[in-house]
Amino acid sequence: QGITIDAQDLADEPVYAYIDQDRIGQVLLNVYLNAVEAMANGGVLKIWIEKDEVNDTIAINVSDTGCGIPGADIGRVFDPYFTTKQSGTGLGLAIVHKIVEAHGGRIWAEAEPEGGAKITLTLPVDAR
Repeated sequence: QGITIDAQDLADEPVYAYIDQDRIGQVLLNVYLNAVEAMANGGVLKIWIEKDEVNDTIAINVSDTGCGIPGADIGRVFDPYFTTKQSGTGLGLAIVHKIVEAHGGRIWAEAEPEGGAKITLTLPVDAR
């Protein structure tokens, strides 16, 4: 589909967090699929992880160069039944939000200045 995956900013060393691998895998798959859908004409899907020693969390960042999220919608993308897609149910990102919260984490969306969108999720390094 003409999409390049940029994971070159991933750390050389492992980054650990206390997670349910299947559930966080579901979260990331949903975020990736939304990004791919937003890049119907190709683009770049970028993934990077940052460790926050002060707050004892990791941040997983996923950005794309797709159509972006309109400013009026940015705060609603995780609301149940909210969708901008013709065939969407509006449940995918709502479920993602619940899974991240169940892990003691946070998730939010931002519009990228040069176009596209960025989703960031933070997860605690240790069980809470």
